[in-house]
This record gives sequence, structure tokens and C-alpha cells, in this order.
Amino acid sequence: MANRKAILLLIYSLWFVDKYSIAQNSTIDSLTAIYKRDTAGTPAKLELLNNLAYYEIRDLNKALQYAEELVNLSTKVKDDKYLRKGYFSKGNIKRLAGKTGEALHWYLKSAELAIKMNNIKAEGESYVGIGDAFAVANNADLVKFYYNKAIITLKKTSQLSRDDSINLASLLNNVGDAYRRFKNYDSALIYLNDAVFLFNKLHDLRGRAYSLGTIGMVYANIGKNTLAEKNMSEAIAILESSHEYSAICAFLLSIADLYKEKKDNTTALKYTFESLQLAEKYGLIEQGRDASLAMSQLYENNGVHRDALLYYKKHITYRDSISNIVVDRSMNNQRYNYEMSQNQIQVDRLNQQNRDKKKLNLALGVILGLALITSVVLFRNFQNKQKAYQVLAVQKKETEAQKLKAEEALATLQVTQNQLIQTAKMASLGELTAGIAHEIQNPLNFVNNFSEVCVELLSELKEMTTTKYADFNKEQANELVSDLTNNLNKIAVHGKRADSIVKGMLQHSRTSSGNKEPTNLNDLVQEFFRLSYHGIRAVDKTFIAACTTDFDDKVGTINVIPQDIGRVLLNIFNNAFYAVRSKKAQVNETYEPHVSVKTKRLDNKVVIFIKDNGIGIPKSVLYKIFQPFFTTKPTGEGTGLGLSLSYDIIKVHEGEIKVFTEEGAFTEFEIHLPYSS
Repeated sequence: MANRKAILLLIYSLWFVDKYSIAQNSTIDSLTAIYKRDTAGTPAKLELLNNLAYYEIRDLNKALQYAEELVNLSTKVKDDKYLRKGYFSKGNIKRLAGKTGEALHWYLKSAELAIKMNNIKAEGESYVGIGDAFAVANNADLVKFYYNKAIITLKKTSQLSRDDSINLASLLNNVGDAYRRFKNYDSALIYLNDAVFLFNKLHDLRGRAYSLGTIGMVYANIGKNTLAEKNMSEAIAILESSHEYSAICAFLLSIADLYKEKKDNTTALKYTFESLQLAEKYGLIEQGRDASLAMSQLYENNGVHRDALLYYKKHITYRDSISNIVVDRSMNNQRYNYEMSQNQIQVDRLNQQNRDKKKLNLALGVILGLALITSVVLFRNFQNKQKAYQVLAVQKKETEAQKLKAEEALATLQVTQNQLIQTAKMASLGELTAGIAHEIQNPLNFVNNFSEVCVELLSELKEMTTTKYADFNKEQANELVSDLTNNLNKIAVHGKRADSIVKGMLQHSRTSSGNKEPTNLNDLVQEFFRLSYHGIRAVDKTFIAACTTDFDDKVGTINVIPQDIGRVLLNIFNNAFYAVRSKKAQVNETYEPHVSVKTKRLDNKVVIFIKDNGIGIPKSVLYKIFQPFFTTKPTGEGTGLGLSLSYDIIKVHEGEIKVFTEEGAFTEFEIHLPYSS
């Protein structure tokens, strides 16, 4: 019993020591010693694991083991307080390791549990973590949203403790760094200087170092190089003692950039190499990505192309492990599920109520109309009551017969319409297939080329192993094995790319689920623009057109049905290329076909502009273009359903589609969609 109390006393005394002091190494060593003895009871063990997961920044794998053990133990004893801390620590560790999507998952679980516990401080801390994850993903809107949400939550606390004050100072630093990333330097300096003031007041050297280093990076961005190097050097000196290598790597790269601007590539290379070494030693993927790219650029500037290529390959490996479509979609889907699940239930209920109300109104209108007609007939034929009844009976029978015929005709029409729609979809799939065939050829070429290189390397390795032992070059063999590993990784990457293209084709061909999902609109437009152009090129290899894009970064992610919007885009792009191709066949060789696409965020909506300099649309038929089965193309070249289906799809999305044209000069379509992230 006495031993347990002594352990608890040591843990709690270590907990109340300044979390960010430069004595961090002695703290983690003391905690590790307690952990190895494994004599603590459950309450002390939970606190011990929490501190180990927080302080162990030298080895992220160890930190993750402690955090997972904390989650398992707190789940076992049903302690929500430490379970939330375990989730938050896992989020921090995954973020430092460059696994942003996984980090966001654990931060969201931490926030959910904090809300369930009604723990305002823990909720604010979780929002900071979510903001940090979106900062790594360069999502400016969501970074500002969650940081502001954290500040508002923290201000609900009636009186700030020292830990709360440190959290507030750290949050100010994070907000300043986010504004720096998004190039809003004036706002960044305001928040960062406030953070320095608060850290100085709290005598927190570690926090001061982070803020000073970030201020230095801001000064570097605005050309104040002397102040930049002074601040970052002071920050590195403080952080080296506490082994804060993630921040040190970033500051070293910024100093290297200063010397690069001074044309001192030797010194710049020295700082960059030091940053890369630290990133590789401690498994810091994001920092490794940035440092390897900087090394490649410096060697390229010095004319050392072999080393430049080597480090650029490293950069690609790091970059692919962080920035990929799967991670982006995972982060967006997690946020969407977290914030929209309950709202969707309410929307469905409201839609159902509206549908029921419309049906009721329609029924009442029909009943009222029938009652009025009946009253008139009865009034005019009061004297011939029996005769009127007979007439009404005959009319009723005829009405029922006509109704049955109308219902049968409607059912037949609906079946025919569905068949025509599916035919149009499959026709668009056929047009899309040619473009996909071109797209899929690129990754397959990479797979074939890298496979041939692997065979050659294996042959060389086989020759080396069959020679005499004295002639065996172990270093050369290791280099061949390393090259083989890199080539096989490239084969896997391009194989997955080919797989994603095929899946996209299958998704386009299947019937839409009707469910909206978060979609990067710029990526969707770019994909179908490219596929449409390659599709028409596959039909006519002599056809060449200028294709230009202008995408607004503020558009971001919106909720749409991607298969349906893809069909709209494909229809309009195909029409645009058809128009310029037709005009090229009519006029002289000086005509240059041109198709452009542009996106723009306008307040609460986004607009897609698609323009071509083709044959245009005659004004006499302009009002018909959205009618089913109407087409200006020759017989056999169009079904007349493309624009009609597109119009219906945009209406389902509560949007609008407009067309502007001048015969013989141009046609421009505008697709207006409501903005909802």
C-alpha cells in the first residue's frame, strides 16, 4: 500500500511540473523507469501511460504503444476521462508521423467523447487537434473554423488555470502558423506575438521557442532575412535541449532558404541536409518530404543531376505517403459523417413531410374540382334527376376506362424513358471508354518499363552472386536490391492508379445511388475534361484543340452525386469538342479549336463555365435544346437526351444551367450549384 502511494505521489508531482519545460528528458526517463517496474495500480497506471504517451517524442513508435495501452486499459475499466486522453494522444502521434487521415479520426473520437462527458476544456483541446490536422492538409476554411471553435469553447471556462493558459497560448501559436501557411502574414504576426507575450508571462521556454521560430518563418516570407535567422536560430537552440525535432526540421529548412536567396548554396545545403537527417532518424514523414525536395533542388542548381534525381525520388516516396486522394477523401468523409449525420435525418423527414403535403393538396384540389362540376350538373339538371344519374354513371365508367388506359400508357412511357436514359448513360460510357483507355495506358507503361528494369537488375544480381566470393561487391549488391525495391514500389503505385481508373469507369456505368457525398469539384471537372478530350482524340487522331483550365481554389469540396455531375460534365464537354471539330471541318486551316473550363466560388454557390469557339447554336432552336429527343446533330449522331438529362440532374441538385451562344462564334454553358461543404 505504501509503495502504491509513493508511485502515485511521484506521478502526480511529475504531472504538475511545467509540461513544456526543458527538463523533459529527465521527466520521460523517470516515467519510463516507473513503467518498467510495473508496480502501479490501475489509477496510477492510467496517469503513467497518459504522461508517457505525451512526453515520449523521441520515439513515436514507443509513444504510440503507450497511447494504445492507455486506450485498452481505460476501455477495460470504463474510464472515459483517460479513454478520451488516449484518443487525443493517438491523434497527436499520427499527425507527427505524417498520417493525417488517421490523426483526424482519433481527434474526432476525442471530441465526441468530450462532448458526451460535458468536459468543455477537453472539447476545446480536441478542436485544436482537428484544426492542426486540417492545417497539415492545407484546408484553410476548416482550419480557421476549428481553431475559432476551440477559442470560443475555451472562453466558456470561468477562470483559466496555468494549464489552460498554456493551451490558449499554444492555440494562438497554431492560429498564427495557420495564417502563415495561407500567406496572411499580418494576421500571423498578431497571433504569434500574442503567443510569445503569454509564454513569456508563464515562463514557458518551449512554447516561446515554437512561437519565435514561426515568427522567423513569417519574416523570411516577407523578406526580413536578418530578423528571420535571428528568431529561428534562438528557437532551434531552445528546442534542441528538449529534442523537438519536428519543429527543428522546419526551422532548419527556412534558414536554408535564406542562404539560398543569398546564392550561398553550400550553407543552404548544409542546413537542408541536417533537416533531412533528423527527419529520417525520427520518422518525420512530412519534414522528410520537404527536406528531400529542397535537397533535390539545391543539387539541380549546382549541376549535380544524379544526386538531384536521387533526392527527388525520396521526395516522391514521402509525398505519396502523405498527399493522396484516398487520405483527402477519408478526411472529408470523416468530417461529413461527424457533422451531417443527424442533419440528414431531419432533412429526410422534412422532405417526406413536403411530399405528403403536396399529395394532400393535390387530392384536395381534385376533390374540389369534382365537387364543383357535380354541383353545376345537379343545378342545371334538377328537373331531370334520374336522367342525370344515368349520364353520370356512363361518364364514370368511361372515366375509369380512360384512367386505366392512361395508367397503362404512363407505365409504358416510364419504362421506355428509363430504357432511353440507361441507353444514353451507356452511350456516354462508350465515349468515356476511349479517354480511359488513353489514361490507363500511362500507368501500364510505367508498370511494364519498371518490370523490364527489375528483370535486368535481377540478371545483374544473379551474375554477381555466381562469381567468386572474392569478387563479390556487397555494396553494389545492396544498391541493386535498393533499386529493385524502389522499382517494385513504383509498379505498385501505378498499378493502383490503373485500378482507380477502372473503378471510376465502373462507377460511371452503374446506376446512381442518389446520395450526395463530399466531392472535390475541381478534381471532378479536371478528370472528365481530360477524359472527354482523349475520347474524341481516340475517334479522330488528327483532331487537336487548345484546352485551358482556370480553377478557383476556394471552391474546395461540395456535396453532390458525383456520378450524375460527371455525366453532366461529360455531355457538355463532348458537345463542346463536337462543335469545334465541326467548325474545323468547315473553315480554313487558320482556325484554332479552343475549349476552356473555369470554376468560381460566388458567395453561397459555385459556378462552372464551359466555353468553346465552335459553330454555336442557332437562336431559332436555342429554346429547344433542353427538350428531350431534340438535337442539332445529324441523324444517328445524337439521341437528344444528353442536355435534357443534364438539365434534370442539375435541378435535382437545386442548381441552374444556363447557355450563352452566338452562331458561328462561340457557346458557353454555366452550371450553378449550391455551395455546401
